[in-house]
Amino acid sequence: MISRKDSKGRILKPNEDQMKDGRYRYRYIDVNGIRRAEYSWRLVATDKPPKGKKSDLSLREKEAKITKDVEDKIDIFRAETLTVTNLVILYLSIKTMADSTYNNYLHMLHKHIEPDRLGQMKITKVKRSDIKLFYADLHNKHKFKDGTIQLYQNLLFPAFTLAVDDDLIRKNPCRNCMKEYNNNQNESSKTPLTRDEQKALMEYVRKDNIYSKYYVMIAFMLGTGCRIGEVIGMTWDDINFEKNIINVNHQIIYKKKKNATRTVHYVELPKNRQTRSIPLQSDLKDILLKYKSATYFLSKSSPVECDGYSGFVFLNSQLKLYTPNTVNRSLHLITAAYNDSVEDEEDAVQLPVFSAHVLRHTFCTRMAENGLDVKVLQKIMGHKSITITMQIYNHVSEQRIQDSIKGVASVLAV
Repeated sequence: MISRKDSKGRILKPNEDQMKDGRYRYRYIDVNGIRRAEYSWRLVATDKPPKGKKSDLSLREKEAKITKDVEDKIDIFRAETLTVTNLVILYLSIKTMADSTYNNYLHMLHKHIEPDRLGQMKITKVKRSDIKLFYADLHNKHKFKDGTIQLYQNLLFPAFTLAVDDDLIRKNPCRNCMKEYNNNQNESSKTPLTRDEQKALMEYVRKDNIYSKYYVMIAFMLGTGCRIGEVIGMTWDDINFEKNIINVNHQIIYKKKKNATRTVHYVELPKNRQTRSIPLQSDLKDILLKYKSATYFLSKSSPVECDGYSGFVFLNSQLKLYTPNTVNRSLHLITAAYNDSVEDEEDAVQLPVFSAHVLRHTFCTRMAENGLDVKVLQKIMGHKSITITMQIYNHVSEQRIQDSIKGVASVLAV
């Protein structure tokens, strides 16, 4: 068989030829059995493109990439039609998840990923540096904390894993990005209240004419460590005053369900699908019994019902279910009102801005400070992994350090 040559006398490989306009062509069959062709003005990397022609990869460089893709069964043509936004939508459409998780991810996609340069990029073009730049922008432009940015990693990583598994790309650009991206900042959103802050908060709310209506709910969160959805969904039937047990067997979510048009309350199992029992502490029991005697009739006679559950412990002034945003907004207002009230007091404790999640974190910290067994604490908190519990357990507050130092002072005898 006679070998074909180009205009410079160089021997061309099988499936290579040079066209009349001077371009080189490589013909091949892709992973789907479709005949395709790739073109370049240069045969090898050292060639210079003709005057006025754009320089891109040489034909041989393109051949090497195509051969590698075909050998690895990479469907490059399908991949080059998918943007990051398309990929995330595909992932969300086939992944089984709770409605609340789905809606959170959908909000993240449309709010921050889709409008960003990353969301418009073809998945074949995305590098690790693009992912890390996106995370840096979330922090610098939107002031997101690391915990919030981790949620984007939790969405993007499995989406790109799907692309790898479908032979669309060879590597996951999100791999280890969150490990390498670390602002090393003190996240106040996860910092528990100190004992002094907790005491100041409870004393203020108990006595205040406006915010005293939240006293029992805040006491409940500080005394149980329940998640906000579990607090909102708590019914009187879930509290066993005889056995001193609080049964956490459901939570109430306030979100749009998948494919729904409006936001509603609905019931789900607790996070990680783990039901649990929490001991009812004596001081919280006294508070709840007094509260029950004052509100039980209203609770039981209320028409509020959610997926078969009724008789809710906490209802708002309209005898309706709370929403997480309402609770957290009220906590912010309480903080502002308290700080205003002690502004002129020199040694007064100032309250940081906190959320319902911080109250849960505060409960866990108090239990750890009191030496509760870590496995027991994990069970009470409903943590899926003991690593999460250990992170809190190993957190030692400034006050605890000072107490420990005082305890050994006499031993040193100096």
